[in-house]
Amino acid sequence: MSNRQKTICLEHQCVEDQATPVGMVCPHCKHRFYTNPPQGNVMSFWESQPVAYSLKQEPCFAYSLMWENYRIRSVHLPQNDLVAEESSQMESHS
Repeated sequence: MSNRQKTICLEHQCVEDQATPVGMVCPHCKHRFYTNPPQGNVMSFWESQPVAYSLKQEPCFAYSLMWENYRIRSVHLPQNDLVAEESSQMESHS
């Protein structure tokens, strides 16, 4: 099992598993990042309100990277949901 935080791109609904100079992003955002680089300085911030709730009613917050002409928003899943998800994936493959 991995202890790494799992994040999902809110724009493309994909797992963020691609490394870039600004951190992990989804494959679509990485493609955009390298083929049409964002303009201006990057700002990063957590949104103050939850964007979703886990099955255990834990809040899931969004993290944003924002340039003048582009924004990447990611939802961070609660750590407890990751353990349950990884366990169910292991059970479904046995």
